[in-house]
Amino acid sequence: MSRAAPVLAASALSGRRIYVTGAGSGIGRAIACRAAALGATVGGCGRQAATLGATARMIADQGGVFTYDVCDVRDADAMRAALHAFAGDTGIDGLVNNAGGQFAMRAEAISPNGFAAVVDLNLNAVFNTTRAAHDLMPRGGAVVNLSICPAGRGGLGLAHAVAARSGVAGLMHALALEWGARGIRVNGVAPAAVETPAFVAAYSAEAARALGAATPLGRNASAGEVAEVVAFLLSDAAALITGQLIRVDGGAFLGAPIDLRPPHKETFA
Repeated sequence: MSRAAPVLAASALSGRRIYVTGAGSGIGRAIACRAAALGATVGGCGRQAATLGATARMIADQGGVFTYDVCDVRDADAMRAALHAFAGDTGIDGLVNNAGGQFAMRAEAISPNGFAAVVDLNLNAVFNTTRAAHDLMPRGGAVVNLSICPAGRGGLGLAHAVAARSGVAGLMHALALEWGARGIRVNGVAPAAVETPAFVAAYSAEAARALGAATPLGRNASAGEVAEVVAFLLSDAAALITGQLIRVDGGAFLGAPIDLRPPHKETFA
C-alpha cells in the first residue's frame, strides 16, 4: 500500500515532456505514472517490452500518454536515438535517470569485471544519457538522478555501487554549475529500501521489517513516496533547486549502515 501523499497541483507538469529510464517497473513505473497524472507527456525505456507495455496501459487508463523504447541504457547510441525520437521537433523538459542496479558483495570479492559493470550501468550510462538530453532542452529543464542511501557515506557490501553513485553525485554538482546558465537544473533523490515488487520478491517479510525498523522513522519507503519527490523536482515548485541530493530514507543515512555482505568464507592454502 502506497503512503504517498500528493502535494502538487494536478496540472503541475502540464505541457511538459518527461523521459524516464527503467520505466517498466518499480520506482521508474511509479515516476512515469505520477508524471503523466500531473499532465506530462511521458516517454520511457527498459529492457522488457511486456513490463513497459503494462506501464503504458496503466497510464492510458488514467488518461495519460506514454510511449516507450526497448533498449539498454548502457547503449549510448540507442539511448541518444530514443531521446531524439521522443523529443521530436519540440524537445524535452525533463529526464529521470532511474535505471540502475547492483549486487551485494564483499569488496575483496568483487571482480574487476563486476566493478566495471556496476560503474557502467550506474555512472557511465547516466552521463551518456544526460549528455544526450542536454541538446534536447532548448527551454531549459530538469534532470533527476535516482541514487541510493549509502552514496556519500559508504555501505557494507556495496563498494562498487557506492563508488558509482557517489560519482553521479559529483557529476550532478558539476552539471548544475555548468548548465545552470542554460536553465537546466540537475538534482538527485536517494531512497533507502523501497517496497517495490522486486524488493518484496527479494526479501522475506521479516527481513523487510528489519530493514525498515533500522531507520529512525521505523519503516521503508513506498515507490509512490519517491515518485512524489521526483515530480516535485521536475516541477516549477523546485525552480530554484539544483545540485541537491534529497534523501527519502526515513533518516537511514543518519544511522549505522545495514550490512549486506554475504557470509565471509575463509580459504586456506
